[in-house]
Amino acid sequence: MNVYKILPIKWRPKSFKDFVGNKNVIKSILNSLKNNKIYTTYLFYGPKGVGKTSLSKLLSKSLNCINSLNGNSCLNCLNCLYIDKGRSSDVIEIDAASKSKIEDIKDILDNIYYLPISMKYKIYIIDEVHMLSRYSFNALLKIFEEPPKYVKFILATTEFNKIPDTILSRCICFNLKPLNINEIFNRLIYISDKELFKYDIKALKLISIYSNGSLRDALILLDQLSLFDNNITLKNTNFFLNRIEDKYIFSFLKYLFLINYKKIIFYLNIFLNKNIDYEYIISNILDKLYKLLLFKVIPNFNCYSIDFVDSNYRFKIIELCKLVNINDINFYYKIFFLNRNNLINFYDKKIFFEYLIFKCIFYNKNKIIS
Repeated sequence: MNVYKILPIKWRPKSFKDFVGNKNVIKSILNSLKNNKIYTTYLFYGPKGVGKTSLSKLLSKSLNCINSLNGNSCLNCLNCLYIDKGRSSDVIEIDAASKSKIEDIKDILDNIYYLPISMKYKIYIIDEVHMLSRYSFNALLKIFEEPPKYVKFILATTEFNKIPDTILSRCICFNLKPLNINEIFNRLIYISDKELFKYDIKALKLISIYSNGSLRDALILLDQLSLFDNNITLKNTNFFLNRIEDKYIFSFLKYLFLINYKKIIFYLNIFLNKNIDYEYIISNILDKLYKLLLFKVIPNFNCYSIDFVDSNYRFKIIELCKLVNINDINFYYKIFFLNRNNLINFYDKKIFFEYLIFKCIFYNKNKIIS
């Protein structure tokens, strides 16, 4: 029986050209390899899911590839194949989250002077390096400064600020930034086509936005949706994410601005019956209010993400703009923004959310900022 590989593992990049996003980092690394400027210690830092571990493996493969050309690995030599399969004894992966003690680092130091078994470099990839203890960092200082010529370190972290300055001064650092919506979206289409998924373009667009710059999160969500239903639709995606379609939020805001009690209660009941997370509703309302403010201040405001999922989004925002002024938007934004954290700790989120709506109605009816 074959073991199922989740999409982030199955579609992990095999070469630098397959790596999605952060092309400036890739270009810098390739140039350094091409010009034989090999550093002792590399540090990749950035948010989760942008490819720090994948890039570490690509770099270790290029450094050890027998037929490397201009920094690119050949993908076919024994070294490349062994590293790809995680079977190389000369490329050692260490999870600092579980091996943070000084004793674990001493194990590295005890074995570091043994020559590589079959490769040019013995490479230590230390993931989540910020989790190492102060004593562990101190133990690594000397070896980072004067390691054997055949040893290289590749560090990865999501929390750059927790790395001691003494360590940073001995590394060449690369900042991997969140991927943009279009980079994630194009990758989702490519993988969905290869996997023969049935999908709705709007669903993939929503996943691209929801993943917040993390390709790994986007692929995990795509994987889950493919198991949930063979057809990845916008409706299924919203249902799976416990979201509600934007049209409901737009309509709710419209009737809130118009103080239509009957319709306000109607939509409050929809939120309740669909069991929608009120924290999500507030975040969605804040997003709409923010864009309303942008269009009020800059009528011709152009933002790629506004029309990304719904081509009518801009029109709906403009229609809402006609119902409120800047002071109104500012008040509503303050109400929801300042109380978002209070909602989290309140015993009944429905009651607290409706209380905020009552405050908005009271303001709208009396034009008194409380």
